[in-house]
Amino acid sequence: MIKDQNFKTDRATVLDPATTQDTQSSPRLIIVSGVLLGHQIELGEAPVTIGRSSECTIALPHPSVSRQHCRIWRENGRYRIEDLGSTNRTFLNGDVVTRAELRDGDQISIGSNALKFFVGASVEARYHDELIDLAIYDSLTGFYNRRHFRSLLDDELKKSADDGVVSLLMLDLDYFKAINDQHGHLVGDQVLTGVADVLRARAPSGAFIGRLGGEEFAMVLRDMGLHAAIDVAELLRAAIGAHPLTLRDKQLRVTVSAGVAECVGRGGVSSDLLRSADQQLYRAKQSGRDRVSPEK
Repeated sequence: MIKDQNFKTDRATVLDPATTQDTQSSPRLIIVSGVLLGHQIELGEAPVTIGRSSECTIALPHPSVSRQHCRIWRENGRYRIEDLGSTNRTFLNGDVVTRAELRDGDQISIGSNALKFFVGASVEARYHDELIDLAIYDSLTGFYNRRHFRSLLDDELKKSADDGVVSLLMLDLDYFKAINDQHGHLVGDQVLTGVADVLRARAPSGAFIGRLGGEEFAMVLRDMGLHAAIDVAELLRAAIGAHPLTLRDKQLRVTVSAGVAECVGRGGVSSDLLRSADQQLYRAKQSGRDRVSPEK
């Protein structure tokens, strides 16, 4: 977990991977491997602590990371790093470090996690941004890929309050194999991007979307119970069905089936929630497709 995501403080600005276009000239850390792959932290004037503890600015929940592992701070216009007596030590460019000055492009290893320090918009920074995009996003739709979506869902369930609720929608295009067989995979890709555009335009504020593979999408709805989530799924289903796609010289109408599930309280497991939503999606398919399960 990173505290204060997309919220500027006197300590650091933590940026979601999708909102970093205007930060390329600011000193920052990029997490290039580990549990928070892709997150960027814009550095400020006050120290940034890194460790397993939730009290750290950057909390890396992994047993290879000490509770208070290291800190980074600015001194006389330059950034420095200091190990805080960690069990597995802090490494800078592969060497054990107790205290050192950071330079543009340095790699910091903290347990099983790796972070890169960049002063500005270097070629290497852009290169790592591209690698991160490939690791996080589905190249066709721009949604999160399955792996990163699962990671975000796990985080969301861990953050949920004891009486909080998280709902999950799973949407699957109907008869998509027939579209590929009849019109070819290029048209199939156009159908997927067209459906993605509708989902993106109609998704509630705060929702995040993933492409789980093939023609299957998923959407997480924070602080929304089952009945309200079913309403959202119905709106999405109707919008996609009412939005014929213009392909070549014809219009192609596509439909989706949707399954909805909720998790109430802290400590839910993403695999259980995905399984429940997938079971409801199967019921929607078995009941005739172009519908949402469960029904209200």
